[in-house]
Amino acid sequence: MVKYFLELYLKPKTAWEKLAQENFTIPQLYIRLVIFFAFIPAVSHFIGFTVFREYYVSAIKKFLEMAEKDPEQPKRTVEYMKALMAELMDSDITQELFIMLVTYGFELLKPLVFTVIILFLSPAFGGIKDPQKSFTVAAFALVPSWVAGVFYVMNSPISMFMVFMGMFYTFYLIFIGGEKVLNIPSEKSKNFQFIIVVVILYLVISGVIGQVETLIMYRILGV
Repeated sequence: MVKYFLELYLKPKTAWEKLAQENFTIPQLYIRLVIFFAFIPAVSHFIGFTVFREYYVSAIKKFLEMAEKDPEQPKRTVEYMKALMAELMDSDITQELFIMLVTYGFELLKPLVFTVIILFLSPAFGGIKDPQKSFTVAAFALVPSWVAGVFYVMNSPISMFMVFMGMFYTFYLIFIGGEKVLNIPSEKSKNFQFIIVVVILYLVISGVIGQVETLIMYRILGV
């Protein structure tokens, strides 16, 4: 599997054509790929909260200063930020470990979410309906997004930009993989329509999942 990573960045079409010939099972991909790369954003958050915590504390202070001037700011969000800042300034890292594990758990869910979306949409746009191929596209396409998660170690505009670019490239890889692996035709822009709907559905579903993750974070921090 490792041999495909660099090629996916440099020659994505060629890499997907080769991956289309593979028959990876979902357990294989989880054990040999997902569990390792999905850990990058989680451990990066932990390192950021512990080693580079001053960057996060500084950003939270700026947010709270802005929140004081904005009465429309949700009170629970403000309370969450205050609790997070207090936790970061504490020497006990127990809560940070819990946050890391929760983040890791939700990162492990991402390929399943993408797989369900891809599996549902692929036949509608002329592609094949194959759970293993759909999961292959989802898992390999998420690698750039997970790798970009290393920038969570520091809270800065550059970090957020790199995370955004990682997600953008993930969608680009799904766009290419849809044609090369799932046989979605490029005629009449079907592959383009496919990725547009994938993006929309993913944003909606991830928004709902994000709310659940946020509620768990609230419980961890006692908000």
